[in-house]
Amino acid sequence: MRTAASFFQNIPPAPGGPAAPGPAPAPNATAQQGPPGGGPPPEQPGGAFGALFPILLVLPLLILLFWSSRSQQKKQAASVAALKKGDRVLTQSGMIGKLVEVGDRYAKVEVAPGVKIEILKSGLLGKDTPETAAQAEQKK
Repeated sequence: MRTAASFFQNIPPAPGGPAAPGPAPAPNATAQQGPPGGGPPPEQPGGAFGALFPILLVLPLLILLFWSSRSQQKKQAASVAALKKGDRVLTQSGMIGKLVEVGDRYAKVEVAPGVKIEILKSGLLGKDTPETAAQAEQKK
């Protein structure tokens, strides 16, 4: 049979009340406690590496985006450089016409008999071929 003294030894004291008889808890016992189940407290992530980790994740994506856009620009420049007078061309606005004249910065395109427009060379997508028409239909 349990005595009253042994029963009250396991009950923590009420806040602000008298301490129960028995062994006194160690000072700062709550500050030294680790996670439930014992063991050392969890370590905090490293300061410099913790800040550097997200950057290291994003950096390859940025390099890939830069590389692919640069590759596209090179393809576009090569296709415009390959154009010659008399080619059937496609503009970025979707107009199709016959290339009449190519300058350093501008190009003249005949969109209808007797109707010539002057556009920037960067506004030319390239030759209008059956392959480009099939690609445009495929995207729809």
